[in-house]
Amino acid sequence: RKRCLKRRKQDGRSCWFYTLYYLMKRNFLQSHRDPTLQYMKLAQRIVIALLVGLCFSNTIDLTQAGAQAVQGIIFLIVSENTFLPMYAMLAVFPESFPLFLRERKANLYGTMQFYVAQILAMLPFVLLESLSFILIVYYLAHLRPTLLGLLCTVGTSVLVMNISLACGCFFSTLFPSVPMAMSYLVPFDYILMITSGIFIKIRSMPVVLRWLPFVSWMMFATEAISIAQWDGIEHLNCTGVPRAACHHSGEDVLSQYSFAREHLRTDLGALLGQYFLFHALAVLCLMRRANMS
Repeated sequence: RKRCLKRRKQDGRSCWFYTLYYLMKRNFLQSHRDPTLQYMKLAQRIVIALLVGLCFSNTIDLTQAGAQAVQGIIFLIVSENTFLPMYAMLAVFPESFPLFLRERKANLYGTMQFYVAQILAMLPFVLLESLSFILIVYYLAHLRPTLLGLLCTVGTSVLVMNISLACGCFFSTLFPSVPMAMSYLVPFDYILMITSGIFIKIRSMPVVLRWLPFVSWMMFATEAISIAQWDGIEHLNCTGVPRAACHHSGEDVLSQYSFAREHLRTDLGALLGQYFLFHALAVLCLMRRANMS
């Protein structure tokens, strides 16, 4: 610390990573000042995971009803990792902005250090929450018992939750208050949900609106998890179902939603791109607000 202070006196710069470490430590202690709240959040997620997993525990099989059940649980996995984390982030930056502004003007740290410290401080609990939810659901619902299917589903779910947090950060820094941010976030949520690929076939959308699904990480995540669950499934039971309405294989199920197995890498790449894009936009908005204050 003495070296950092000496260097700061000499050239006006502080040690970037040293300052980041202590900012992250402070944010971590603040967020865990009341551990009961963190435990309650985790308990809530576990209860939801148990309910979802148990509701689907005897429905997953290689039949037409089983195919619908798989797509239903995929939608629940994606939506549960989207909406709750996004709205939870709306109050973070408006609450901490006055303190950030005072300390920034005192040249204690920069905007990037403040933002990165906020994200890194919450990352351990975010990972714990996301992993506990998806692993419980995956086990209880008896989803596809392959390592690739598990890893792809878990990895995509973790990405979805982190993108949702990044999007929440963006709206939190873009608007000065939580009510204003929420008023714009709600219609954005409708776009995410409608274009997720479950409610409407993407190829059937009007040409002028076909770009909307590519804004929705729910669409990319739903397609990636669907590919993980259906790729390689060669036969589905069609007993009691008209031949024209029957899905004979996993490829038929994917085709119903305009999904394709070749899109997996594109989906994962798009999710990573959206994660960094929302964080970059959030940092720019935070810098703009700080400079205008």
